[in-house]
Amino acid sequence: MKLKDIAIDNIKRRKSKMVFIILGMVIGIATIVTIVKATQAATADIERKLDEYGANIMVLPKSNTLSMSYGGISIPGAQYDIQEIQQTELSRIWTIENRENLSMVSPKVLGSADIDGTRILVVGTDLATEIKLKKWWNFTENSNIELTRKELPSPIDPNRTITETTIKDLQDRDVILGHNVAEKLKKKVGDHLNLVKGNTMYEVGVRGILNETGSQDDSIIFMSLPIAQTLLSKEGKITLVEVAALCAGCPVEEMARQINTAIPNGKATPIKQVVAQKMETIQHISNFGLGLGIIILAIGSLIVFTTMMASVNDRVREIGIFRAIGFRRSHIMKIIFLEAFILSIAAGVIGLVIGLGVSIIVGNTLGEFNMQLLADPVLALTAILTAIIVSIGATIYPAFKASKIDPADALRHI
Repeated sequence: MKLKDIAIDNIKRRKSKMVFIILGMVIGIATIVTIVKATQAATADIERKLDEYGANIMVLPKSNTLSMSYGGISIPGAQYDIQEIQQTELSRIWTIENRENLSMVSPKVLGSADIDGTRILVVGTDLATEIKLKKWWNFTENSNIELTRKELPSPIDPNRTITETTIKDLQDRDVILGHNVAEKLKKKVGDHLNLVKGNTMYEVGVRGILNETGSQDDSIIFMSLPIAQTLLSKEGKITLVEVAALCAGCPVEEMARQINTAIPNGKATPIKQVVAQKMETIQHISNFGLGLGIIILAIGSLIVFTTMMASVNDRVREIGIFRAIGFRRSHIMKIIFLEAFILSIAAGVIGLVIGLGVSIIVGNTLGEFNMQLLADPVLALTAILTAIIVSIGATIYPAFKASKIDPADALRHI
C-alpha cells in the first residue's frame, strides 16, 4: 500500500475531524478572497467613474489675489497683476514629458453675456470635446446631438490611435443650453437666441438642451470658443483649460508640474482629492478585511494543529505498528503531511469558490460588478497555496511528534 493511500484512508476514517479542519481553513480563505475581489470591484468602479468625469487636471491663469475671509464671511480681496492664459500657449501642453498620457485638452473662456435681456454665464469651448469630456451629460429627446467617432493616428506615437469625436453637421453658431437656462429663456431645440455685444447682435441656434445634472452646468450656455471670445471681448484669451489623461492611474501630479513649467502664466492643479479619499477609504476597509482574514487563518491553523495533535495521540498504536513492520520516521511524517496537503487543497478550492460567490454579491452593492474580475488565476493559485502553507506549517510539530513515537512503547498498548 502506498503512503498516499494510507493518508486517504485515514481521512475517510476520521471524517468529522477532517471536516472540522477544512471548515476552519475555508472560512479564512473565503474571507480573504471576498475582500480582495470586492476591493478590486470597488477600485475598478471608482476608476471607471474617474474616467467618466473626464478632466484630471485644471489649468487656471495665475493671479496675485489675496483671499480675505473671516468667520465664513468673504470680503473682496485686492488683486494685483491678474494674468490670463494666451491661446497660443496651449500648444506647449502637448510638449510635456508625459504627453503620451494626454487624452484631451479643452480650453474654455468664461464670462457673462446679455442673452435675450438676461445675464447668463457663457462658456466658450469646443462642443464635441466638451461632450466627450463630460460623459455624464444627457440630452433631451428632441436634441439634435448625433456624435460620430473615428480613430486617428496619434500625433505623438504612431503606434497608438486617438478617438476624434465630432457632432454631425455642427455649425459655428450652434449652442447647448443647460436645463435651467432653457427653462428661464423658455427655449427649445431649434429656437434661436440673440447675443448682444455693444451695438452688435449675434444670432445662434439651440442645438441641444441638457437634462438636469444638479451641477452648475444647468445654468450655463455652451457655445463655440471663437464666438464666445468675440462676444466677451476676449479674443485669443483663455479662462481655464481642462486636461484629461488617458488613464485613471496616470501620474497627474507630475503632469501638472510639467504643465506649470510649460505654461508659466497658468497654474495646473490635479482634480484627485475626492477620488483619493475614496481610494483611501477602500484601502482601509481592505486592510481591515485582510487583517480579519489573517486572524481567521491563524485560528484555522490552530484548529489544524490541535486536530492533528489529537489524531496523532489517537493513532499511537497504529503508528507503532507501522514502525514495527518497517516504516521509517520519514514515512510517518509523509503520511501526516499528505493528510494535511489533501485537506488544504480541498479547503483552498472550496474557500476560493465561496469567496468568489460572496464577492459577486458584495461587488454588486458597490457598483456594476465586472464578471471579468472573477478570472484571476493568480488569486486562485495564491488562495490554494496559502491554504497549503498554513496547513503544512501547522502540521510540522504533530508530524514530528508522530515520527518520534517509539514502536516498543506503542506496542505495549496493544
